[in-house]
Amino acid sequence: MFGADAAFLLPKGNMYFAGTLTDPRGGIAGADMDGSLAFGAGFGNPIDAVGVQVDVNITGTDPLGDSGGLGLKLGRALVLQPNHVIFGSVAASNLAPWGDAAAGDTRWNVTVSGMTQIDGPTLIHPVMWTVGYGSDAVLVTPGSSTTEEGFFAGVGIGVTKYLGVAVSGTENQLNAGIGLKVPGVEGLNVSFGVNDITDNMERKQKILSVSYSINNVFGG
Repeated sequence: MFGADAAFLLPKGNMYFAGTLTDPRGGIAGADMDGSLAFGAGFGNPIDAVGVQVDVNITGTDPLGDSGGLGLKLGRALVLQPNHVIFGSVAASNLAPWGDAAAGDTRWNVTVSGMTQIDGPTLIHPVMWTVGYGSDAVLVTPGSSTTEEGFFAGVGIGVTKYLGVAVSGTENQLNAGIGLKVPGVEGLNVSFGVNDITDNMERKQKILSVSYSINNVFGG
């Protein structure tokens, strides 16, 4: 789901590694590009109990690792039907920050997300939606990085076996992106999108991400 958090978690024993390049930094016109790294793992059982996802976010890349923080998400299945599942989660980020990230506050959100499908003539197209409320979800003033609590939402669809598209937004910002599952390389995904695509908040920003996930690293 590009530009919006989702309530789904990594399954127990799974891990991911990701790198992201943003242009311009912070969506400020004229600023340089910026990079970040992240990795995380899934624990627990979100079907019968509570699932847990722990993330490490490295926002400082020059020098590498000089800034960052931890993320924690707790989630559980709310509805489980053959063609429709709904999960709920609570999440916090910028926990135990270091470097420049220590100047920021802990961020949180509460999210409900669902997955269903559309049966096409030759393919089944998965559809995911998400709705949430978070502490830093909404930009306050055009041209400013100040944020406030608010709602966010998004929807995405798998167009082909390897390609998906998604849109998300808040009350004053629209984001859109595409995701590509790399053929022949299990677990490798690439996404590209634009935050504030209409530049309504003067924070238009291109984002390129590459992620790799591994299943059953320490037992599923």
